[in-house]
Parts: sequence; C-alpha cells; structure tokens
Amino acid sequence: MITRIPLRTLVTSVVSRSGYSARRNFKTTAQTIPQAHYNVVFDIDGVLIKGKKVLPQTHRALGLLQSNNVPYIFLTNGGGLKETEKAEQLSKRMGIHISPDQLILSHSPMRELALKYEDSNVLVVGGNGSGCRHVAEHYGFKHIVTPEEVHAVFPSVCPSSAREARSVPLAEKYLQNVHRPVEAIMVFHDSVDWGRDLQVVIDALTSRGGYLNTIKTQKELHITPQTVPLYFSNSDLVWSNEHPTPRFAQGTFRTCLERIFEDMTGHRLKYTLYGKPMTTTYQYAEAVLNRIAPTHLGPDGMPKRRSVYAIGDNPYADIAGANGYGWNSLLVKTGVFQPEGDENHHTHPATAVVEDVEDAVRWIISREIRKEHPF
Repeated sequence: MITRIPLRTLVTSVVSRSGYSARRNFKTTAQTIPQAHYNVVFDIDGVLIKGKKVLPQTHRALGLLQSNNVPYIFLTNGGGLKETEKAEQLSKRMGIHISPDQLILSHSPMRELALKYEDSNVLVVGGNGSGCRHVAEHYGFKHIVTPEEVHAVFPSVCPSSAREARSVPLAEKYLQNVHRPVEAIMVFHDSVDWGRDLQVVIDALTSRGGYLNTIKTQKELHITPQTVPLYFSNSDLVWSNEHPTPRFAQGTFRTCLERIFEDMTGHRLKYTLYGKPMTTTYQYAEAVLNRIAPTHLGPDGMPKRRSVYAIGDNPYADIAGANGYGWNSLLVKTGVFQPEGDENHHTHPATAVVEDVEDAVRWIISREIRKEHPF
C-alpha cells in the first residue's frame, strides 16, 4: 500500500520561528539541539535542482533539516568535476554552504581504482573539455588520455564528429599517452560527442594490445573479443532537466556501445558499474555518513542502528539502490518519475511517494517524531 503525504501540516515548520539562515551548519545548530540519530541522503537533479533552476522547495527542506540538526549528504549520479568544484558550484547555486565531505559524485568511488591503475595508461571518457581528466589526476591516475586528445592527434579517427579536432600542438603534452597502449577505459561522465567517443572506445576495446589505430582479426576477436577492462560511473538511462521529458544519460551511451560491440565481435561487452544503484556506491556513502555523523550508542553501550532516508526521483537508480541497501526510500514527482495519479512505482516501490523534497523531509521528521513519542 502506498504511503501518502496528506498535507504539509504533518510537521510544524520551524524555519520561520528559528530564524534559520541557510549558511548555518551542523556545528552551530548542535550547540542547542542534539544531533539527530537519523540521516538524509539527497539526490540532486530532479529533487533539489531541475536544469539550471533550484526548486523552490529546496531551501525549506534543507532549513527543516538544519533546524532539527539532522545530518545529510548528497549522493548523485552526476559528475564531471572534482568534488571540491561541484560543492562550490552547488553552494553558489543553492545559497547554502555545502562541504565536499557531504558530496558523493558518480565517480567518487572510482577513486579506489587509482591504486590498481596508478601506472597504467587510462582512457578517460565524458564531460566537457579537460574536466574529467582533472578529476582522474586528482584521484591519483598518472597516465591519462581522452577521446578529445586522440581526435586531436588523429583527426581521421572520427571525420563525422560535430566537434572540430584541436590542432596537434594543443595536445603535444599528451602525445606520448595517445601512442601508449590503453590499459583501462573509464567513463567518468556523460559523453558530449557520442559519435567520437563511441568510435574511440570501440577502437580501444577491439585493438591489439590496447594500441589505438590497430584492430584484431576476426579470428582474434572471436577468441579474445575485449582487449581492455571497461568501467562506467553510473547506469542511468535518462535524467531530468528543464525539458518536459527525460533526456538520455550515460546508461543510454552504454547501451549503444554494447550493441555496437556485440554486432562487431559476436560477444557481449563486459564492464563494471559504479554509481546508483550499485552496492559499492552505497557502501561508500555509508562510510561518508559515518565520518560526518558518528553512530549513537544505545543504553547497552552498543551502536544504535542508523535510520537512513534516501530521497530521489529515479526509481531505477535512487529507489532501487536505497531499497537494496536497506535504507528507507522516498520518491518525488519533480523529476524522472511522473506517475499518472498517486501510484507507486511498479518495479521499485518506494517507502513513500511524495510531491517534492519538502514533503519528503516533513514525512521523515514526522515519522521519527512518532518513533520517539508513539501515541
């Protein structure tokens, strides 16, 4: 049975009475109110922000959490920037202080791969300009090449690309990596040039020993079809912005890549997924929560079970991931999920379906109050 939010009066707003300032943080609030023993995890696109617009319910929702000293973090399948850069960007857009320690991007858990591929030449895909290259360098990858750089050195690699190849001198500092064998492929963010990026990734996957501009024979492809390992930072097929219907995301790019690879080799593409709804991402998020909000101890001196509420707009990512990890899930109607009426999602039903993020936060606080003070 679907859980519904009857009215916004479920929880009396404390924002106006507390003189809430969006720039308050947990430390200032904690001076007067004990830290709550439950946590909230926000998706961003379609929940707090839609395209370039901050949704009006966002500030009220965050205000309620701040006023009740509820620790919260942001867990998004977005990316393309370093966590410090994205936190600064969101802080300016939303008018609040967001610490990089509160922010998990789709590629944040991929930081661990830098230990495995520290000295390997890695093809990093996605995003505008050198953003994802800088992310990879920040994580500790030492040898990086991007499709844009490959295109700059070899303009004929994708003659139909809508983007003009940069002149070779602009890519000279990376020329050595373009000629080195690719030892892993990592899609950090959505592609901005699908034709070029699909071509370069397929070239690397079907190459001889990872050397671009080479290709295995059909016999070789039949025996060992995939030359290098492939990683994706998320599996979202679509995402929500100002457009009235959802837009293609990284998962759609992956679907195209799978079909091309299978048609060329007769084999299924092998890859590793990160981001929501993958367990590795939720384990990473739990570790972040443990750092910013240590677990409370019960009367017996043992850690109390933490209640975590994940708020999202994508049933296949936000809700499936939260449900699978044992968290409570709240599904808003301001993003990808657009039901006809009040029904829950049929495949990945949420703990509660709500209108927007403010309703979600009010539902959470009300539930926790009832748990502490049952009628």
